[in-house]
Amino acid sequence: MNLDATTKSLEVLLGGTVTTNQLVLASSYVDVDATFAIVGAGENDLLTNNATAVTFVAAPTTGRTRKISFLSVYNNDTVPATVTVRINNNGTFRIVCKVTLAVGDTLFYGG
Repeated sequence: MNLDATTKSLEVLLGGTVTTNQLVLASSYVDVDATFAIVGAGENDLLTNNATAVTFVAAPTTGRTRKISFLSVYNNDTVPATVTVRINNNGTFRIVCKVTLAVGDTLFYGG
């Protein structure tokens, strides 16, 4: 999965308020330039914020493409959770996936 503009980021939000624990988010990525040379790398480990969108992977800087290599969302709560992963392109939202995770389940992407 690639974020190829300074206006594109990846977000996660829940279908409602958690009962006990926010869900655990983890991601890793590399930034490449126009020649596809790696010019940076990063990772995030975050928590959800109920039904408020959390930036899972921020947009790249000008002239870069952010190549997402790993994402996971772990349901650390005590009840199932509906998780939406979406691309935010300057306020236009595109849903990548929407799933219900049982307690202890993980949504995983490796590319």
